[in-house]
Amino acid sequence: MHTFQRTKLKYESKDTPDFIFREIRQKADAYFTERNYKRCANNRMWAKVTAQVALMLVAYYFVLSATTFMSLAIAYLCFGWVFIIMGINIGHDAAHNCFTGKKKTDDLVFRTLFGLQGLSGYLWQMRHNHSHHIFPNVVDNDADIVLTNLILLSPDQKRAWFHRYQHLYAPFLYMTFSLAWIFFTDIALFFNKKQGNLTISPIPAKEWVKLFSYKIIYIVWVLVLPIYITGLPIKTVFYAFMIMHAFLSLFLAFTFFISHHVREIDYVELAPNQPIVPDAWCHHQVITTIDFSPNSRLAHFIFGGFNTHIAHHLFPEVSHIHYPALTNIIKETFDAHELDWYKSFSFWQGVKSHMSHLRYIAQNELA
Repeated sequence: MHTFQRTKLKYESKDTPDFIFREIRQKADAYFTERNYKRCANNRMWAKVTAQVALMLVAYYFVLSATTFMSLAIAYLCFGWVFIIMGINIGHDAAHNCFTGKKKTDDLVFRTLFGLQGLSGYLWQMRHNHSHHIFPNVVDNDADIVLTNLILLSPDQKRAWFHRYQHLYAPFLYMTFSLAWIFFTDIALFFNKKQGNLTISPIPAKEWVKLFSYKIIYIVWVLVLPIYITGLPIKTVFYAFMIMHAFLSLFLAFTFFISHHVREIDYVELAPNQPIVPDAWCHHQVITTIDFSPNSRLAHFIFGGFNTHIAHHLFPEVSHIHYPALTNIIKETFDAHELDWYKSFSFWQGVKSHMSHLRYIAQNELA
């Protein structure tokens, strides 16, 4: 059970004066009722899960069967990428308790998937569900804004001279994203009492045990077993392992950042002790979030709802398998009211916009 306290901050209202969100929710309810759909995983989702698990197991088999550095590196890249995709698709839904719809089962799925990737899901889920989702891009309240002092994402972060060049060094720094999260950030968060709008109470001893146990398990099955079974030199396996993480890190970093940290999106700064965000919750969720490749079937298969992120922020309790339909409802409702709130771009346009954001925010704030 999570133990934390929230700051006493709320929105001006849940919905807009013309009840846009109520209209969207009514249409969404009709979508589920008319088709007799549950809000959790359906048959299409289970087919997707089966395909991803099968691809991961096949890739892992090739990792253990590799006989050369090149074959091992390719197998590692395929394995790591598919396994990360499973975390994004299955683990993310489960973290929001909308995979099976059963809390205990979803928690087990989420913790297991994160654990096998060397991560503790304890604080991640707390920060993600109770901080980021409630106050996205609200300075000092969104726990996801400040991940490292080396990258300036928002106006409130402490600035240094080198931030002027962050758009040049960020891609290289991002290549360490996954390993840094496993072996540094994940541990450092356990020592940080204040995270965004949350004040973390004493963390149970069992979660400390899990924190380090997951990392040992990860090292054993992803690094030690390939060394032992393939019989390849330790440095050969280690180099292939590092190449895998470099590419995975870039993929993860840009997947996470382009949904909220781009030129098209703003940040909200509140006055000290200001108790209210001067906006409706639904409007804030939309204007601080952006979709990428929302009409691409391949993107839906890979990104598990991160590409239809506006629908996710309005309906976090719904499995991402339904987001394409919900996105159409959201867009149609905005169009009917002649609202220009909805924004989207391609993945690569998102990467370009994020890099532009890094340059703009650093150089303008430091000018």
